Amino acid sequence: MKCKVVQMRKAGVAFPKHMLKEQITLGGELSILDVRDDGVNRVIKTARLVDNSYTEKRVLILFEPHIIWMNEGRFTLHGFERVLQEGKVVEYAQSWLCTVDVV
Repeated sequence: MKCKVVQMRKAGVAFPKHMLKEQITLGGELSILDVRDDGVNRVIKTARLVDNSYTEKRVLILFEPHIIWMNEGRFTLHGFERVLQEGKVVEYAQSWLCTVDVV
C-alpha cells in the first residue's frame, strides 16, 4: 500500500511530539511480510517501505513490527531497526507514524 512514513525515533530515543512535524517524511510502498533471518536463524516479520522517488531506491526496514493504533487512514508501527556502526550491527527501538496515501 502507498504510505507516507515519519520515523519517530533516532538511535532508539523518541523525538518529542512537537518535533515530529519537522522530521523527514518518506513516501513509498509499504509491505509487511515474514522473511527468513539468518542472523537469528528463524522467520521474522518485517515492514518494508520502498521509496523509488530518488535516483537510487531507498528501503527502510522495521523488524518485528506491531500495530500500536490505527484510525482514519493513519497508524503507528513499533518494532526495531538495525544499524551498522563501527562494523557491528546495533538494534534500536523504532516507531513509524504511517499515513495511507490515497491516490
